[in-house]
Amino acid sequence: MLSVKYSLGIPSPPSSPSSSFSPSSSSIHDIGYLLSYLPWHNPASHKLPLDQQQLQQLTFFFGSVCFGLRLVRLAAAVAAARDLRFNTSTHTLSLPLSVTMAVTGKTGDGKVSPTRALVATVFTFVAAHWIITLVSLFVVRAAYKRYASPLRKYPGPFLASFSRLWKVFSTASGRTHLDHVELHRKYGPIVRIAPNEVSVASPEAARTLLSAGKRFFKTPFYGVFPPPENPDIFTETREDVHAMKKRVANVPYSMAAMQQLSPFINDTIELLAKKIGEHIDNNKGIFDLGAYLHYFAFDVLGEVAFSRSFGFLAEGRDVDNAIKTIDKSQTYNGIVGQVPELDHVLRRNPLWQFIPWLSTKNALITRMALEEMARRQPFDKDSAGLLRTGDGRQDLMASLIQGHLKDPERFREGDVFAVAHGAIFAGSDSTASTMQSFFWHILADRRVYEAIVQEMEAAVSNGAVPPSGNISWNEAQNLNYLQACLKEAMRVRPAVGLNITRLVPPEGAELDGEHYPGGVAIAVNGWVLHRDKDVFGQDAEEFRPERWLEDEERAKRMERYMFQVFFFFSSHSPSFLSRRELTEIITLVWRRQPSLHWEKSRSARNQQGRSPIVA
Repeated sequence: MLSVKYSLGIPSPPSSPSSSFSPSSSSIHDIGYLLSYLPWHNPASHKLPLDQQQLQQLTFFFGSVCFGLRLVRLAAAVAAARDLRFNTSTHTLSLPLSVTMAVTGKTGDGKVSPTRALVATVFTFVAAHWIITLVSLFVVRAAYKRYASPLRKYPGPFLASFSRLWKVFSTASGRTHLDHVELHRKYGPIVRIAPNEVSVASPEAARTLLSAGKRFFKTPFYGVFPPPENPDIFTETREDVHAMKKRVANVPYSMAAMQQLSPFINDTIELLAKKIGEHIDNNKGIFDLGAYLHYFAFDVLGEVAFSRSFGFLAEGRDVDNAIKTIDKSQTYNGIVGQVPELDHVLRRNPLWQFIPWLSTKNALITRMALEEMARRQPFDKDSAGLLRTGDGRQDLMASLIQGHLKDPERFREGDVFAVAHGAIFAGSDSTASTMQSFFWHILADRRVYEAIVQEMEAAVSNGAVPPSGNISWNEAQNLNYLQACLKEAMRVRPAVGLNITRLVPPEGAELDGEHYPGGVAIAVNGWVLHRDKDVFGQDAEEFRPERWLEDEERAKRMERYMFQVFFFFSSHSPSFLSRRELTEIITLVWRRQPSLHWEKSRSARNQQGRSPIVA
């Protein structure tokens, strides 16, 4: 038997009794040895040296690691023995010879096998101290991510330097847009928000980052959004395919298409006005304009996409809980999108398809898109994707089917479904959010609302707009203050509350004079960008429509850096649709109810300062 002595103090390895483990001797030597291989050891030869405080923290960490490694040698030998014998009088542990040979790495002929010794030591220790091992691995990994990353020089939340949990918690709170505004106020224009991700506040950098052809590609975040097997315009990562899908999907949002669809959109606006009038006539109290604007957005997009209404306004409710379902799905997309690997064990898990209330195929928008495709099959050039029993209007589904017929290999039937589904799924929420923001701000400030009314009255007096009926899009462009209010509402409360993230190409890239290594994720947030004081003025935090009318050149510059312009929206998109609808709604309400007193009722959602989670 072999006796291994121990004490409650610092142990000495049995093979060399004279050696000892002292933080002031060998551990410091080990630290110097380790630091000599680290990229920040020689600050003169590297661009990202550690400051003194970080160096002290790192020295302490590696000192602890070296101390632990010395202890592992003896701990592994002790933990390996199942028939361990302990003598209380001599304070010795007795091990069988076979165990001693395994731990020391000796074979039967007395020779040392380094591989055998290493494997035996590691497995023995891990089996006996798996909790310590896991904690140690976590600490080592966290330290590596925090200090060895090329992003270590950028400030940010401590948790974000080694984990994506900060992003998860921020998104789950529903206040991530406000969190990022606060982060940039505290830390400056570049903030580290994840181990391999920074958020930038520069509108110029954002414009470059999100422009096509710059080789800043989308991150795995976008793969979480349904349907994963058929990406839509938002989730498509291939730039050439994205351009083709966008080109096809933009047709129904063109001016010509809008003029063709105007009678059907006007019918929906008339129905909204009727609902408001009925509510007032019946003295039902507070009218939830925010909810009805959401119903209105759904029905209008139904007309634009499928040539039929979803029936939200007619019934005055959330049909089949479609809005609630989308809200839940967008919440899931936002949170799980921060750690997209989780999606493979959650929504992408094949078992979900066998659980009715978890399967996405049962959602209203999914069913309607699939049913609409079935109504127009077979797809052929004779019908050109139009409803065979319809009124011949060129809706979104017809445009998508025509795109499929032109290039069935690149634009498949699955893509037809995905783009149509995405237009309703995300378009309804963003369109409703834009309209809600507009009314929220003009009703919050009586001065602004009265200025809009006065401008309309003056336009009628001078013949700029007709005295009755709806105001056309071209006529509404003469209402400068109304247009300024629309732009300001979209600036102060962008529909997209989450970050939009891109990956730096492998060769690295420079943004706003700052170099980023390849593979780094760079995020921008509309709420942050729209509060840039150099672009939007020192009062960028405030809702002040007059900023768009004070200087023409400055207004053009602000328009250039609006988040919607160079990301999610364009002149042929739901953004254009929502601005068109808002123009007609506000004029219709003013004409029908000129003496109506509007007040803002603070909902729980607005009191909490939340914004919908939209990608």
